[in-house]
Amino acid sequence: MRQLPKARRVVEPKVSARVAVGRSMAEVRFSTFVLSCEDRRDVRNATLQSLEASGWGSAPQLVIDDGVGATRIERIHRTWRRVIQSAATAAADFTLLLEDDVVFGTSFAHNLSSWPLLQQLQPGGAFFASLYNPGRPFILRRAEERYVVAHAHEVWGAQALLMTPAMARYIDVNWHEASGNPDQRMPRIAGRVTPIYFHVPSLVNHAPVPTTWGGIEHNALDFDIDWRAGSLETP
Repeated sequence: MRQLPKARRVVEPKVSARVAVGRSMAEVRFSTFVLSCEDRRDVRNATLQSLEASGWGSAPQLVIDDGVGATRIERIHRTWRRVIQSAATAAADFTLLLEDDVVFGTSFAHNLSSWPLLQQLQPGGAFFASLYNPGRPFILRRAEERYVVAHAHEVWGAQALLMTPAMARYIDVNWHEASGNPDQRMPRIAGRVTPIYFHVPSLVNHAPVPTTWGGIEHNALDFDIDWRAGSLETP
């Protein structure tokens, strides 16, 4: 499998005329994947109901823990790798990767599809963003573009990730080249070839339920369930 080329560390995207000309926000295609396990059925159903109520039209594909692994954390690693491998083969511009304990803003679909940053990506390029920020520090802020850029080694939390299939393929190929749990490992790998973006404000929050592996409780500090972005921009 051909890997994405190494890129110099930059913090601002360059607008691609190939994308920006003649393409509306409505034409951006998404594939959606939800990571879960059998004993989280009720939690997962609440997340799926919240997603549907937000206006999201893409039916999610469930990736369920198959029980292979000696410990819960080993199974989480394995299931996240399967999610990444599914995203790598998606026939879409972007893949939305979700954990099963998420609360969506009421205008989630509108807010994500109207994010200007998504119009600035060359087809087939590398892109990695989190739609959930539990207060991680950032190195660049672009309020008018609705994002901050974080240092890859300061990022954790994988409630809602957005990446291109090309980015997923790169993460899969280099899965064992970084340390940490999946929510740390993925941005550390992605950070070699792309800035790590966070949408501002967070478009989702962590549902108030226990984690599957005993991790700390956390929430998005800037989440407003009723926030709605301005009217869709015209490229």
